[in-house]
Amino acid sequence: MKISMSVTSLLLAIFPLARTANPRPYPPADAYLQTTNILNHSSYLEGLDDHQWYLDNIPFIDTPNKSLQEVYYYRTSDIKRHLKWVAEGEGWVVTEFIHPVSWSSKFQTTPDSAPHQVVELRWLRDLNYNKDVIQQYTRGGVEKLSGITFTHYMHEAILEHAQATGDIPFLVSQLDGLIAMYELWNTNSTLDQTTGLYHRTPLQDAQEYSLPGYLVGGPGGHDMQVWDDFGLSASMGGGNDYALIWSGPETYRPSQNAYMIAGARAISQVASLAGNISLAQTWGAYADNLTSRMEASLYSQELNFWIDVVEDSNLRCEGRELIGYFPYRFGIGMNATEIRGLEAGLTPEHFLTEFGPTTLEQDNPYFTALKNTTYCCMWNGQSWPFSTSVYLITLARIARENLSKVITPAFFYQEFSKYTRTNYKDGVPYTAESHYPTIDMWSGDSTNHSEHYFHSTYLDNVFTNLFGIVPDFGNNLVLQPLIPANWSYFAIENLPYHGSLLSFVWDQNGTHYGGNHSAGLSIYSNGTMFHHQTTLSPVNCTLPFNTTQAAQTLANQPEWQNILANPNSPYNLPNITADYTLSLNGDIAPYQAFKLNDGLLWYDTTPDNFWTNNQSRIPYSTLNITLPRSRKISSVSLAILDDTDRGGVVACPAGIRVLDRKGETVAFRNPWTDCVPNALNTIPFAAPTPGDSSNASTPDSGYTIETDFLQVVLSDQLRYTTAVSEVQVWVLPNMGPRYEAEDGVIGTFIGSFEGRATGLNGTIENGGVTLGAGGWVELAGVRTASGEAGKTSVVVVGGGNGTVDVMLNWMTNVTVSFSGTANKTVELDLLRGGNWVTIFQRSGMPFVDAIVVEG
Repeated sequence: MKISMSVTSLLLAIFPLARTANPRPYPPADAYLQTTNILNHSSYLEGLDDHQWYLDNIPFIDTPNKSLQEVYYYRTSDIKRHLKWVAEGEGWVVTEFIHPVSWSSKFQTTPDSAPHQVVELRWLRDLNYNKDVIQQYTRGGVEKLSGITFTHYMHEAILEHAQATGDIPFLVSQLDGLIAMYELWNTNSTLDQTTGLYHRTPLQDAQEYSLPGYLVGGPGGHDMQVWDDFGLSASMGGGNDYALIWSGPETYRPSQNAYMIAGARAISQVASLAGNISLAQTWGAYADNLTSRMEASLYSQELNFWIDVVEDSNLRCEGRELIGYFPYRFGIGMNATEIRGLEAGLTPEHFLTEFGPTTLEQDNPYFTALKNTTYCCMWNGQSWPFSTSVYLITLARIARENLSKVITPAFFYQEFSKYTRTNYKDGVPYTAESHYPTIDMWSGDSTNHSEHYFHSTYLDNVFTNLFGIVPDFGNNLVLQPLIPANWSYFAIENLPYHGSLLSFVWDQNGTHYGGNHSAGLSIYSNGTMFHHQTTLSPVNCTLPFNTTQAAQTLANQPEWQNILANPNSPYNLPNITADYTLSLNGDIAPYQAFKLNDGLLWYDTTPDNFWTNNQSRIPYSTLNITLPRSRKISSVSLAILDDTDRGGVVACPAGIRVLDRKGETVAFRNPWTDCVPNALNTIPFAAPTPGDSSNASTPDSGYTIETDFLQVVLSDQLRYTTAVSEVQVWVLPNMGPRYEAEDGVIGTFIGSFEGRATGLNGTIENGGVTLGAGGWVELAGVRTASGEAGKTSVVVVGGGNGTVDVMLNWMTNVTVSFSGTANKTVELDLLRGGNWVTIFQRSGMPFVDAIVVEG
């Protein structure tokens, strides 16, 4: 064991909040910013877990609409549940399903929901959540590894993220990845060379059981006549192709083609920001041409509406689907005639219901309000938050520009209020997969699967639609609010924007919030008011700070790393084992210790994601933590589950002891009186005294140990048992130049993983990784010494006998051969910031010790 002072101790000294009774595992990135003190933040968090996370991460709102407010705070908790820490260097991803599913992509990301998540997360104060997700797509090879699966508007979402953060250098540094992502779709399987339009089945557009499937899935490839044909042949009055009805045929869809147009425009704008005018013009022209092709083929003059067209047969699906509202969200279909077409569908005969809008208009013969199968998702009528959140953006944009006498601010608020009511279950805020359009019940809501589903936006609809914040580059702040006329007050506090924290107070009479602000609308930056007006009318004002400098100051804060998470847990290292885990009826334990470092963290009993020693015969349990190598660490964090408020038997432990590999106690709490239930409890270390554990109850400032092993002993309270959702160990990021192979991800699970070994063929040994057939190891966060882009010599330290491909950012690769211990130098064009270096076995049994970035 080694004792040392570290950068950690210096930061803890700068941020004293990190040394409270329950310290944070790391200081907030924006802790240096000042803010206002208008709202009592804790008062809005009743019923939510781990309050410190919300205090550090979310903007707080206060409105007269208490349902809206209640759902808002619930939806922040939904985001929190879906944040998954992958591994050192890889950072955060966001999941769609609460538990792993077989059709997801790398690290359980799902491309169709990812852009919704990016525009939603841009309103969190920690920018790294989103930046990590973005780079998994632009550099981490999500679609390169998994193959293109679902359609998405990720390019546009990445642009919109940067418009809120103001971090143009980060955006520009993703240009190569944005282009590579787009070009994955330019193949014959997705881009028709004759029409020039993109096609996908409705299922791959994340909308199975859509109208095209019903129009071609009946007898003889024609339209379906009856749903239940009893398995009869076509000659006997049956002949349905249920698989085709479910997936739908390859189809030119207005949603997908709008995504691709928006993506090309986004690349054009990023290229322009990068100063590459020729590239910007090329992509701009491509977007314009695709728009013309889409308008010529996918717009129904008869319906005055965007429709699907089946590839090959060119069957025109003459019926209104909610995806017909998608193009306007991306700036397509903006003339007066097309807006009249959107208005025509906004009646109770078409899309409007109490819990709508419906995904297929109600006067269509294939509309199904109550479903005709128990399958979760039927986009021929069900209310789908994914689509509703896009639809609302279209309504808001039209209403803000005063382009319609139907789609007005009042109409937008009516539809947004319906969406808010949909986000409930049994009187409590809740989101699942799909909702019945006419009754107050979720139609897609399965256990350990659909709970707290994250496939739509809500925060972004609140901030950009309702409050009317229009993010953009530059020093101006634009507001075009759609607030109801009878709102006499509202407040937003701690909204991150361009490296600052903004607060907004609308107090019509100047009496609701007290304080020293005047009646009207007041806007603050970092605690100081810079704009005031007496009316709640549009705002276009100059921000009182250098937005470029502010954005870069925030962007340059270090991202702390959890070195204990393992996306392959329980295989390889790091890992956690337990001396006991609950086994129901002697069967396989459902609450295994691998859940303690799978990167997923929430505090629900169901869906479950925790280890417990429930029904153990011994009143204490031992967790053994093994890292791939010795690291300097100063604390360990445990997410403690407590379900006593739900009538359960799990409570905070009575005591905790943490020991290092020598068996010396580095932390001890008995009784553990300051344990916070349903929260991440960080236990700082103290210097041990041989033979005496009591001194470790008081942590030492800045004290670290160097070890590859920790043992955590948890003692139960009388009458209760113990459960833990996650264990974490946080350190400052490795800025190079050496990156140890054993710190990387060895292979990765594509799709479902629930304790099954799938696709792993690499072994940590001798301070490195030996790769077997098909094995690979990925190191993320690799950067040049300056952090800027440049051609760089990278040394692969390794040995054994065999050949590897060294791939950079899933785009280019170099082959290296080993025959005995050797250092192999390759030239790599590293991009600005962190890079992904993935080393694939191609032959033999090569051994990779580390990579070293020279210069």
